[in-house]
Amino acid sequence: MALNRTAWILLPLLLAATLFLPAIGQRTIFISDEARYALLARDMIDRGHWLVPHIGDEVHMEKPPLFMWAIAVLSLIRGDVTELTATLPAAVCAIAAVGVTFLLGRALFGGLGGLLAAIVLATTSGYFWLARAVLADMMMTFFIVCSAWAFWTALETSGSVRALVACYACLGLALSSKGPAGLIPLLAFAAFLVIERGWRGVAPLRLPLGVAIIAIIASPWAIAFAVQREASYVQTVLRDDYIGPHVAWAGVRELLFAAGPLGLKFLPWSVFVPAAAWLGCRNADAATRRKFRFLLCWVLVYVVLVTISTHKRERYLLPVYPALALMVGWLWQQWLASPDDRALRIHGWLWSALALGAAIALVLPLRLRSEEAVLLPASPALKLVAAAGIVVAGAVGVWAASTSRGRLVFVLIALTTTSMLTYEAWTMERRRTQRFDVKGFARQIATHVGADDELVAFETARLSYDFYLRRPVKGIRDAGELAASVGRDRAVFAIVDERAQRALDASGFRLDVLERARLADRAVILASVTR
Repeated sequence: MALNRTAWILLPLLLAATLFLPAIGQRTIFISDEARYALLARDMIDRGHWLVPHIGDEVHMEKPPLFMWAIAVLSLIRGDVTELTATLPAAVCAIAAVGVTFLLGRALFGGLGGLLAAIVLATTSGYFWLARAVLADMMMTFFIVCSAWAFWTALETSGSVRALVACYACLGLALSSKGPAGLIPLLAFAAFLVIERGWRGVAPLRLPLGVAIIAIIASPWAIAFAVQREASYVQTVLRDDYIGPHVAWAGVRELLFAAGPLGLKFLPWSVFVPAAAWLGCRNADAATRRKFRFLLCWVLVYVVLVTISTHKRERYLLPVYPALALMVGWLWQQWLASPDDRALRIHGWLWSALALGAAIALVLPLRLRSEEAVLLPASPALKLVAAAGIVVAGAVGVWAASTSRGRLVFVLIALTTTSMLTYEAWTMERRRTQRFDVKGFARQIATHVGADDELVAFETARLSYDFYLRRPVKGIRDAGELAASVGRDRAVFAIVDERAQRALDASGFRLDVLERARLADRAVILASVTR
């Protein structure tokens, strides 16, 4: 059966669905960035703010509304946003991006290369994590991969107008998902064309056509953002959020920022990226070197822009993962067709070292942040079993690599990672709830605070309380702001973490503790505050 048949796309799609969909309806929405999207979508349903997103009476134009629209449309069935409807759009986009990576890989390196690249992407730890998060980054990444596929198709078909239109339509949708960051691929495409053909080589991009298509795609929300009078999109987003904070430089050590996310979050496949880049750019034939220049332009543009940015987030590098997966997929395609004994042995030992390190991390009593601790099994017995299995997989990997069984090595790495991620998919949300049970704490708060009572929060997860309490919770930054709310004749209810509690006690406030909880390894209280 030929590997270039489209039917082979079903394998990575089923793999991705198996990893990304289980138990997502049980996800606790704790982080404020995730709660914001859920609240904006709920406001669309409840108050009809479909074009200019709101939370309460406050305009939120930090992100365009496409991702919120997806959440809201799914939520119309039940009439309210739930954990499932909030998380499902990102998971579906992650699955779809795996499929498009297969299609782009098939166009670049043939069916086997596309299949291996899609499997690599689906079994990457950082991609798995963001596929299950209520964040617009995955939707934007899906449209970016689609635009890259359409761009390459246009190049291979002598500038097909239809392919270019599809490319720009996808960029318009990427822009509508997360904002100007969705247009970064244009810089990568232009850089590749300049390297290939000189400065005049950008002409095939037909930028006027592209600008028109992107403007048409984005016009519904862009016009609404421009004509509303409550806030200025140019000032609050383009200037303050993008241009202003992105021109400063905080230190030379930030040059290495991208190495962490790409080295750790692209595990276990990141150990193969250097060999893939080297062989693809130096030892491959001319056609393959050209394809690798395209992929490297894709990667380097993102790495450079994120590196010089002062607003760094690991997830900003998510659009790089498909390009890295394509490189690694090509490398394994070469090793499966013609095993390189020395390279396989070296990488077999690297895989073994990685497996040993993971096993040690499982069994040692390391001090981890809550975000990291939820990834580990709660039971010591399960940790030992998992560690033993990983060690065995590392040992078998060394043996298979030493005997030039490249196919077995790839299958072993993919199966080991799939097994670990499958366990995480079915159990992680339960462990998250134990450490981030803001939903349970919100139920406790509701028993004390009436609809007309004033509720404020010093806690960082303030928007998650808005979501689960279905009411606005005013954010307070210091004791001075609280003093303006607390009167002599009435109390204010406050959600306070342990650090803020000490500060309020020192400022002369009286806190009558009503409920206690522990969220993200920090003590949190609900208190009635008087002076």
